[in-house]
Amino acid sequence: MQKSSLGWLRQLGPGLLFAGMAIGTSHLVQSTRAGAVFGLGLAGVILLANIAKYPAYRFGAAYAAATGETLIAGYRRIGLLPLLFLMAVFVFAHGFAVAAIGVVTAGMFKAVLGVNLPLLGTIAIVLGACALFLALGRYKLLESVNRFFMAVLTLSTLVATVLVLPNVDWSLYPDSAPPFDLTAFLFVVALAGWMPTPIEASVFSSLWTLARKQAGGDAVPATDAARDAAVGEAVTDFNVGYVWTTLLALCFMLLGAGVMHASGVVPEDSAPGFAAQLVALYSHTLGPWSAPVVGVAAFTVMFTTAITVLDGLTRALVVSFATLRGEREEDVKAGSGRGYIFVLAGLCVAALLLVAFFMQGFRAFIDLVTSIAFLTAPVFAWLNHRTMMQPHVPEAHRPRGGILVWSYLSITVLGAFAFVYLWLLVS
Repeated sequence: MQKSSLGWLRQLGPGLLFAGMAIGTSHLVQSTRAGAVFGLGLAGVILLANIAKYPAYRFGAAYAAATGETLIAGYRRIGLLPLLFLMAVFVFAHGFAVAAIGVVTAGMFKAVLGVNLPLLGTIAIVLGACALFLALGRYKLLESVNRFFMAVLTLSTLVATVLVLPNVDWSLYPDSAPPFDLTAFLFVVALAGWMPTPIEASVFSSLWTLARKQAGGDAVPATDAARDAAVGEAVTDFNVGYVWTTLLALCFMLLGAGVMHASGVVPEDSAPGFAAQLVALYSHTLGPWSAPVVGVAAFTVMFTTAITVLDGLTRALVVSFATLRGEREEDVKAGSGRGYIFVLAGLCVAALLLVAFFMQGFRAFIDLVTSIAFLTAPVFAWLNHRTMMQPHVPEAHRPRGGILVWSYLSITVLGAFAFVYLWLLVS
């Protein structure tokens, strides 16, 4: 029995990479801000966002395991327009996303290590280190580093959350929270947009699922039984990572509510200032000794987020451009080669340019990126659903029963919220 359990644990990989990617800006920044400003008033938003987006994320891992190809190939099977839309979002929206993650990671770096460098220079150092790591380390090292730093931050966050619970105002919507007006709704949009991460990141899950099989020398399942086992492992792996991200999102909200909201502390609008406040949350609950330990853990988790996003986005763009040219996915070196290095370097340079010319305040920059994700969420949820329902997907692994209904409801809910948001902006 013990051997079987350990074997199950060894299967975990892409799901934890998903968690490493998600537990970053949406958690350390947005969830903490939600608790600091609204107490527990937005707990339902965090839970609803995670529940509504689950089917679309799950389909990324399940599709790759069932078909042996990524969601990118699945989009191309639907038509050229879905692939072009995906590439447009990757190039434009995720360019801002990499920039936003770079800002937060650099802020953590400055706050934790006391580095007195300009923010743009610090972002350049962080992104350069990420690019070097990916150019040298590849997939297996990425998995190992992600596991370690996620474990450190998770343990410290769970302990800090338990200690802060007595200070939390358990009102459904505290009197001390601001009124729920248009400003509050726009914050809800920003919170939900990247909670736990943009839906198009499900493409990264499909890429990592296949990368792990290739790294282990596994072939595409040739029998129905082997395919069933592969899909089961991929979905289980993803579920572990997804539950992890949801739990920690609530923990960061509780920390913000129990320390910052209870003390009337207003979140800083600069990345280094907010990073210092975040480290102070742990110091306040665990004691001064914890500040350097948790500070390093928080920085490394943001560093891991930057690495996983850069890796996933680079792989996705390499495969997307190759697919657009008519190349077969099995002939594309998604995680290595000159194409990977060229796209990786281009993303880092583009992120620096965006920060240099377009960032007008840390909070506004983060809210812009997350709001874009909020608007595109129903489109990608529908595309993932449509991809899973195509004839080439084995019938046994197409959505049915509860997950089918769940997917339809998710598309409807996400679409309704996006429509309301656009209507408010216009009116």
